[in-house]
Parts: sequence; structure tokens; C-alpha cells
Amino acid sequence: MNAVSVVVPAFQEEASIVPALERLLTVLEKSGRTFEVIVVSDGSTDKTAQLARELDRAEVRVLEYSPNRGKGHALRHGFAETRFPLVAFIDGDLDLDPVVIPDFLAMIDADQADVVIGSKLHPGSTVSYPMSRRIASWGFRLATRLLIGLNLGDTQTGVKAMRRDAVAPSIEKCTATGFAFDLELLARLVDRKLRVVEAPVVLEYEFTSTVGVSSIIEALHDLVTVARHRRGFGRRPQSEQK
Repeated sequence: MNAVSVVVPAFQEEASIVPALERLLTVLEKSGRTFEVIVVSDGSTDKTAQLARELDRAEVRVLEYSPNRGKGHALRHGFAETRFPLVAFIDGDLDLDPVVIPDFLAMIDADQADVVIGSKLHPGSTVSYPMSRRIASWGFRLATRLLIGLNLGDTQTGVKAMRRDAVAPSIEKCTATGFAFDLELLARLVDRKLRVVEAPVVLEYEFTSTVGVSSIIEALHDLVTVARHRRGFGRRPQSEQK
């Protein structure tokens, strides 16, 4: 099995970061893989970074900077520090259960995909979250299809796994710093003909996520920006297309 680096973006997650990391570490230890966990405190002003460090685990590295620059920036920052052939992303709150990560990685090891993304719409998913979040997700998916034409059921669920070497050229080109980073990255990966596969997730809304009205507005703004620039993806230098 290939070793994996797991990047955990976190903003103001002092209430959830310790149990979230403990749950993640338990899953990774049971998987039998060599692993590292990179926590990226994205301009947090609470004890997110301090509490993550106080776990005192050799497998856990904590990065922090100020001010807050958005989830996309945090993921790019963490990805640049990864050391292993496989990389996974999972949000630093308690909503998504990391129990699915070993299955995502196994699909990549078996050469069934270059990238595996969690999807709340997958028939195998176990999902429990408020109607307000369901409506927001539905609206964003509809806008994604209309403006981008990206034929994926769910681009924004915060758990993904990938081959580092396959994804690195696209991540380096991404410009979105907020929640639409996922969307821009996937658009670039699909345009490069990488194999992106959706897989089930376990989501139990714990009311710790920082997604709110301002985050939705930011994501829609980024969505429009991605739509404007996507036509140019195909005109990148040939080296990026490989």
C-alpha cells in the first residue's frame, strides 16, 4: 500500500479539532499504511493550532499563518508540504467521518482512479444534515452544471483522495482561495482527462462547520470566476496537459 499524506484545513475549530484528529488517527492506524497528517490552521485566532500540537503525535504536523486566506489556500499550502505518493483532504470539523478514506486510497492503489471524491449523492452514502444545507448544496450543484458544465454530482464535499504526481500540476495552477478551490481543481483535472471517481461518504452534521451565508456568497463569486477562466484551461502549455 502506498503511504498517504492527509491534509486537514481548519479555521476556528478549537471545539472539534482534537476529537476530529483522534478519529482520523485511529482510522489511519487501522489501515496499516504509513501516513502523516498535516493540519493547516488558516488564520485561526482561537486555540485550533495549539490544541492540535498538544496531541503530541509524531505523525501530526501543524502549519499556521495569518490572516485567514480561505480553504483553497489552506489546501494548497498543506499539499505543498506533503511527502507521500497519495494525498487525502478532509475538513477539520466533525461532520465527515474519515472511515471512508482507506476505501478511497484502495481504489487508487488498484488503479481504478486517479482521484476519488466523496459525494453526498452517492447511493452508498450515509448522510444526515439540515435542510438549509441541502438546499444550499443543491443550488451550488445546479449553478456548477449551468456555468461550468462539470458533470459531477458533488464537487464540494470535504473528503478527497488523489495521486500526488497526477494532481500537483493542476493544484499549482489553481487561483481560487476559498470554497470554490475544489471546483476549480476538479475542472482542471477533468479537462486533463484524469480519472475522477465519486464514492460514498458518512456525514453527520455536528454544527461545528464554519460554512455560512458569507461562505456561500464567496463560493458563488468564485464559481463565476472559475466559469470565466475555464475556457483558457485548454490553452495552457502542452506540459500541463500531460
